[in-house]
Amino acid sequence: MIEKLPLWEAAKREMEEYQFIAGAELQPKWDVPEKIAINAAVSGRFETTTSIEEYVDAASSVIEAGACGVHIDFSFMTDKQGRRLDRDIPPVEAYSAVLEPLRARFGNDFVPNVNVLNGTTFDMCISPAREGLCEVAPCAPGHPEAFMVPAIEALETTGVKPELAVHSSGEIELAKRKLIDTGILRKPYNWLLLYGLPFNVGRTLVSGTWVSNAHDMTQHMFLMVDQIRQIDPTSVISVCAAGRAGLYMTTLATMMGLHIRIGTEDTPWKHPNSDERLKDNLEMFNMARDLAGLLGRKPASANEYRELVGKPARK
Repeated sequence: MIEKLPLWEAAKREMEEYQFIAGAELQPKWDVPEKIAINAAVSGRFETTTSIEEYVDAASSVIEAGACGVHIDFSFMTDKQGRRLDRDIPPVEAYSAVLEPLRARFGNDFVPNVNVLNGTTFDMCISPAREGLCEVAPCAPGHPEAFMVPAIEALETTGVKPELAVHSSGEIELAKRKLIDTGILRKPYNWLLLYGLPFNVGRTLVSGTWVSNAHDMTQHMFLMVDQIRQIDPTSVISVCAAGRAGLYMTTLATMMGLHIRIGTEDTPWKHPNSDERLKDNLEMFNMARDLAGLLGRKPASANEYRELVGKPARK
């Protein structure tokens, strides 16, 4: 009950009993979830040449360290025998060579995530999902509609969770118009912000976003997250460590209560302000995990991530 006083008496008492800071308990806890899904994209894309064995070793290292899932992408990569992994080997064969030893070792303690972009026919592109090799698969809304829409439909039909890989804010509108408004995409909507990569041509199948400093990085992330939340505030949003921004991006995403994907697929750099390169995927995972801990968040397990994106738990 507030005491009723005349103005000047109230002013006198306020000055005599002046307190600059109110009790700390007046500030409510921020709405930042404790658990954070940390996936790892382990492709050594910037090295251009790799081997199946190196993929297995890289994926094993981050799963052991606590990654809830691994993303495997052979696009534009050549093995040590000179074969293009995305062209010269059927995708089911190539992905199985990595995933079978991982499943033998880790069972369902990780969520496999693979691209469905490569193949001489549409059915070949989608074959890894139809053959049960993955639980989540990314697809960019900016890819040609004749591929992208039926690919998302096929993923939904097979029970593989589509991951909307967004490289710029324009792709958010494309996803809304072509996938959400049409009812093709099912909730929970699962978004992957992959911006800040340098593109080498003026017009590509996916348009890039120029990020040259922390101000640009922050503005773009706030813009895209806000646009996604306007479409559906319950959307699951992950942010990739990409380009020079790398770990700065994922640190901001961690602070914002989002989820993250780290790995050498999208950046070789350890810090934006130097040319020092990451030693490997494990080094970057450990940095992201430790930063998350300092910010009050803990890595989600594979089953916690499955629940987040609307998939059943696995034993």
